[in-house]
Amino acid sequence: MTIFEDYEDWKNENIDLINELIKLKSPIISRISHVIGVVDYINNLYNEQGSVEDYLENIFEHGFDYLHDHFVTITTILHKEYRNNVLGMNKNAKTINLLLYVNDFQNELSNEDDHKEEDLEKLSDFEQKVLGYIERHEEAPDELFGALDDLTFDMFDADYRGVNDIMYEVAEELNLIQYPDDDNPIDNVFGIHEKDLQ
Repeated sequence: MTIFEDYEDWKNENIDLINELIKLKSPIISRISHVIGVVDYINNLYNEQGSVEDYLENIFEHGFDYLHDHFVTITTILHKEYRNNVLGMNKNAKTINLLLYVNDFQNELSNEDDHKEEDLEKLSDFEQKVLGYIERHEEAPDELFGALDDLTFDMFDADYRGVNDIMYEVAEELNLIQYPDDDNPIDNVFGIHEKDLQ
């Protein structure tokens, strides 16, 4: 089985949740809509051509890994904390996105050979704090977003770009991002327009 077939299986398993989040115009899906757009675009190229260039397959692999990891977190929260109530989960979208940002930093830091274990511990403590709000179905205060910025400021270089940022740049390079007047991120990416769901 190829990684493209794995992606098709993954998408089939998660398409109902993806569509529900799109219909809600959820910040949870808009945060990663460009990643879905890039991965879908490369997958479609593969299906049409039977192969893609190595650099595109590398982008696809990183993007798919990113989506897979994030959806493990999202579906776990949905099942465990919100009893499969997508609308209820979406009410805490801001806090869930904060958790996903924390996870991004954790993954990036753990992949650095010279990272400090104490930094990972600080991020883990912060993660538990955010999870506490999710478990109570409360929105994290805005100050917590600033606290994450402060916490990670010394952990990463000033020119740090995570997978999410890089994938956005790829989406722009592939001309997948459009900028309509309403500038809705969910409608801006190839392959997941709300009109296609109706």
